[in-house]
Order: sequence, then structure tokens, then C-alpha cells
Amino acid sequence: MKTPFNENAKFLLRTGWICLLAVLFLTAASGQNDCKSDQYLKALPAGLELKETTPQKYLMTSVYYNKDIYGKFFNKVQVSGEYTRGFDDGTVKWNNVRIAESNQEDGIFPEGLKQEYMEDFSYKPHEDMMKDSAFATFPQKNIYEFQVKNLVWDMMGFETFAWIFYDSLKLNEFYAPAELKGKIDLSGSGYFENKNIQLMFAGITRIHGEMCAVIQYLAMDNPLEIDTEFSGMKISMKGRSHYWGNVLISLEDKQIEQAILFEDVIMKMDISGVQNEISNIIRDIKLNKLN
Repeated sequence: MKTPFNENAKFLLRTGWICLLAVLFLTAASGQNDCKSDQYLKALPAGLELKETTPQKYLMTSVYYNKDIYGKFFNKVQVSGEYTRGFDDGTVKWNNVRIAESNQEDGIFPEGLKQEYMEDFSYKPHEDMMKDSAFATFPQKNIYEFQVKNLVWDMMGFETFAWIFYDSLKLNEFYAPAELKGKIDLSGSGYFENKNIQLMFAGITRIHGEMCAVIQYLAMDNPLEIDTEFSGMKISMKGRSHYWGNVLISLEDKQIEQAILFEDVIMKMDISGVQNEISNIIRDIKLNKLN
């Protein structure tokens, strides 16, 4: 004889077994992930090679906050662009590079002015991209010349931190590559000196569905000097930079999945021989993979 009690008991028994099996499955899966995580935390996978079967597209957004030495806000500038790499011939290219300005510290940027000279700007990442000849197609006396060139240089920096010293990195131990120390020519208009860049494998995370290594970088007290000219005015800037951030690389194909950079620059600026107040530029860069 069937009773509601018996039917309910059978239902609870069946669902109980289903729940138990589900818990056991999830526990086992979690255990496998934990084992894999433990493996990665002991050391980065040896011999991991970069795999790019199709071109990879990124969006880089760099915001410059212009302030005085006391932190008073003046204005901000946003430089953004789409970067594509992974072509068969080893070249990379930029598209849809835009510059926008805002006088509100928390305000939203407008769409910005497209920099047509950067459309399909292609090259092979190399130290020659620090030379003035690499930017021969750029317009002369562009007030935002350095901000646009910084897109190129910052991306090369992210790629260097992600790949060049991969095999030397250990968990929670800073590594200071001697090769990265020294002055860098800024396309004939000054220099930037990296005093002591330090890299570290800081752990693992998951983004875009992939397990990634977190590579941390840090560089303090870096001298810089820039001399340029705009609208007949000679502009001289001299100061120092602190910068730091993270690069996330996939432990499956070694592709960069995301990167961030923060920079604090203090500079004395002279315009046509007239000394101005010391300025403080805060920079915030975000690199996000689009495909």
C-alpha cells in the first residue's frame, strides 16, 4: 500500500543520493584544482612556450592625471588604442588610437580625437622602436607625441616583463635583471633611466577562464629628462618616476591576458626658460585582452 509518507521517503532518498554524488563530484574536482594550484605555486611550468594560432587583440587605456606637488588636480588626458599581435610575419599593429581630455577628476571622458597617423601603424617589437626614425610618419610638433609613443613603449614593457625573464622567476622572490638597467633614449628627445627593475612570480589567478601566473614588477627612483618644442616654445622637463604593476600570463599558452601599470612622476618643467612649479603626473594603465 502506497502512502504519501512512503513516496516522500523514496523521493528524499533518491534526491539525497543525487546530492551526495554531486558533493562528492565537486569535492573531487576541487581537489584536482587544488593539486594543480599547488603544482603551479611550487614553480612556473618549465619550457612553457608562447602559442598564437590566431592574432590576439588588446585594448590599452592610459590615463594621465596632471596635478601640482600638493596633489591639486588640473586636468586629465586619456590615450587609448587597439593593439594586435600574433601575425605570421612577427609584426604588430595599432588601430583606433584616440586622445581625450577632461577637466573633471571624476568625469567621464568624451570619445576623443582619432589619431589617423596611428591607423595600422605596424612594426616588429625591437629596441629600434626607441629611435626617432621609428616614428617618421608621426606629425611634427604634436603636443601629445610622447603620450602616443608611450602606447608603443608601454606595450613592449609588458611583453618584456611577461616573457623575457620567465625562466628566472621564483615564487615570492624578487629578481632584478641586470639587462634592464640603464638609460633609454626617448626617440632623440631625452632619456628615461631604469635604475633597478624587479620582477617576481607573485602567485596564480584565473581570468578569461584560464589559470594565469601573476608577474609583479617594481621600479623606483628612475630619472627622466625630456626636451621638446611646441608652438615655438621650448619645453624642458626633468624629474623622477616610480612605477609598478602586474602582468597576467596564461599557463596554457603563455599569452598575456591582462596587465596594469601605475606610475607616479615628479617633474620640474621649464617653458622657454621660465621656471614653473613642480608638477606631479599620476598615470594609470589598463591592458585588457579582447579575444
